[in-house]
Amino acid sequence: MEKFLEKPDFLQDIFVEESWKNIDKIDSFIEEKAKEEDFSVSREEVDGLFRTMHSIKGSASMMGYPSISETAHSAEDLFSYLREEENPAQKDLKTILQLLRMVSGFMKRELRRMETDEEVTDFGWAVVRRIKNFLAHVDNENEPEGPSYQIAYTRKGKQIIPYTNFASLIPQMERLASIMGRELSKEFTVKVSGADTEVPRDIFDKISMAVLQMMKNSMDHGLEITSVREQMGKTPIGEISLEIQKAGQRVFVIFRDDGRGLDKHGILETAHEKGLLKKPEEEYEDNEIFAFLLRPGFTTKSRATMFSGRGVGLDVVNATISALGGSIRIESREYMGTTFFMEFPVIA
Repeated sequence: MEKFLEKPDFLQDIFVEESWKNIDKIDSFIEEKAKEEDFSVSREEVDGLFRTMHSIKGSASMMGYPSISETAHSAEDLFSYLREEENPAQKDLKTILQLLRMVSGFMKRELRRMETDEEVTDFGWAVVRRIKNFLAHVDNENEPEGPSYQIAYTRKGKQIIPYTNFASLIPQMERLASIMGRELSKEFTVKVSGADTEVPRDIFDKISMAVLQMMKNSMDHGLEITSVREQMGKTPIGEISLEIQKAGQRVFVIFRDDGRGLDKHGILETAHEKGLLKKPEEEYEDNEIFAFLLRPGFTTKSRATMFSGRGVGLDVVNATISALGGSIRIESREYMGTTFFMEFPVIA
């Protein structure tokens, strides 16, 4: 369970009011489509739903409600699928409608808890898992094989835990790359190694969510458009790579892009404006500077886009990794790119 963070009442009131309005938009869409035996979804409807869910995700993250933010983030992937799929099967559209109904139901339960000062639950993971199972299924021509199982001895005693590998993450990354590349007019390749690495299913869900959020940040913030890369003497096509390894009871995830790198001066300036600096700027090491990006609501972008710039992203990644008992470290070189090193225990 996660307790509400201390915050001014009026901010929570605004968040609750705006969230109810956004959820009403989702519910109206569900009710309209549910009346039809066979229905279709237009690009305009998908774009509107994406923006609505993105707004919920951003607001929830900034308010410190990661379970709501991560559920909304997963729901965004459903709209990304609809953007990419020209003629989705009717059965898939009806499944998406059912999943959106689950997302809406979860969020409304959490909002009611906020209105009565109850605890926020983490039941959103069940909804997230169902969405990811659906996307993994539609990304493969055949029904994916069931998970393998292993016996683990934890603090809770003997447990039979479902395991899975990262093969189903690849098509999700490719779909996201296709959508964002088209919207941002950027060209890049995506390389994945270690996709056959097996981890417990709940850990896979959270790592996948973190990787997809890092992809959004890299494609929006880090990778340059082709003309700029050529002016800098780089290859015209950018690269994003993901490497997954397991050693003993630890899993290691390395995420890289070869973009413009992180702006240390801009990060320090923002940290100064937010009153986060505890010592003179010149005394900060690179890793300390980059760690500011993991704080809730921290962003150096002055303008929000459809994909980022609202202070949402790396703070959610950090929260997800911390929930697994893991750690994250960032390295970056100006004009050369950025690397995220993550480490997790296999059994939390």
